[in-house]
Parts: sequence; C-alpha cells; structure tokens
Amino acid sequence: MMKKKFLAMMALASSLCASAQVVVDDTDDAGAYVPPVVLKNYVLSIGPKVGGNYSIAGDPDGYDIGMAGNIGYSAGLGLNIRFARPAGKPFGTERFGVHLEALYSMHSMKTDADNLNLSCYEVPLLFQWYFMPTFYVEVGPTFKGVISSSPKNLMADNTNFVTDGLKGNDVMLSLGVGYKHKNGFMAGLRYNMGNSDLAGNFNSKVSTISLSIGWLFNVVK
Repeated sequence: MMKKKFLAMMALASSLCASAQVVVDDTDDAGAYVPPVVLKNYVLSIGPKVGGNYSIAGDPDGYDIGMAGNIGYSAGLGLNIRFARPAGKPFGTERFGVHLEALYSMHSMKTDADNLNLSCYEVPLLFQWYFMPTFYVEVGPTFKGVISSSPKNLMADNTNFVTDGLKGNDVMLSLGVGYKHKNGFMAGLRYNMGNSDLAGNFNSKVSTISLSIGWLFNVVK
C-alpha cells in the first residue's frame, strides 16, 4: 500500500515538473548534436521602480475648500511573473502575467489654505494580459494605507480641519497599460480609483494617475 502511494506521488511530481518546463533537444545546421535546453513556461523577475503621480480628490462633504490635484511621487520594488509560454518558444511569448509591488507613495492635494500631503504605502496586485510580446494591459486591486499626513491643521472655509495623523485605508481599483522589454526595462501608466473616504473629519476619496519606470531582473527565464 505504501509502495503504491509512493509511486503515485512520484508520478504526480514528475507530471508537475514536466508541465513547468519544456526540453528542447535538436541538432544544428551542420547536423551536430545540440545538448538539451530546458525552457520553463514562465519568467520570474524582480527589481526597483520609481514614478510620479497626480492625485485627485474632492472637497469633504459639506465644505468648499478648493481641493485640487497635485503632483507626488512613488518608489519601491516590483515582482513579475509571466506564464503560459508555448512549448519551445523564446522569452516574450508568454501571454499572461501577475504583477506585485511594494511601494512608498507621497500623494499631494492643493487646497485654498495649504497643500495636504499624505505619506502612504501601496501594494498593487495586478493581472496582466500581453496583447503583444512587450505590451500589456493590467487590472486588479491596490491595497493602500496612510502612514502620516501634513500639515497639522488646515484652516479653510471657516473650518479648522485637524489633519495631523489623518489615517485611512483603501482598496483601490487599478487599471493600466505598460511596456516590458526583454532586457528588463519597463514603463507603465496606471489609474487608481479610490473607494474609501479618509478617516476623521475629512471625508474625501483620493484617486491617482501614476506614471512609472523600472528595471526588472530575470530570476527565472
């Protein structure tokens, strides 16, 4: 009984390994034997990325403080998996991907009194479709949290808003397009739609448009 279970497990492991890679064994133009090359059907890459963003937010409910967009920035790491490579095909033929990032972002909004600045962490988890070898569209959630805010107070519309320590968490809907070259360079344009109000007495949703570049190093290819 144990022997049968062991053989079944070995067969399953062999099947999984075979599904994760393709062995190409061939001869060159002169007819000489070429050693087999193992081509995995996925590519795993990781690396840094930086970018700028433009934040969009409306006035808090019931107040007119002249909220307007402003420019911020972001930086962090990205991890990308491209999979579904056809058997024997080279890098760049994978049609689908999953992209994960860990970012620090500064979001800024103008008001009649002063700029409201939010230091945030962002964790996008996006699903990609490569409609061309180097171009893709992506969609998925971005998990966001406010780490700190400034200034301490905003005096606008005859109201004092206490913004020091303003907190908030959000699950934004992210939509984007991007470019990823086989040498690792990437660039992307993304819209992140805010779905949750900031906490405290400042009920306003914050959305962003971000433009980023990065360099992802292939760990598995």
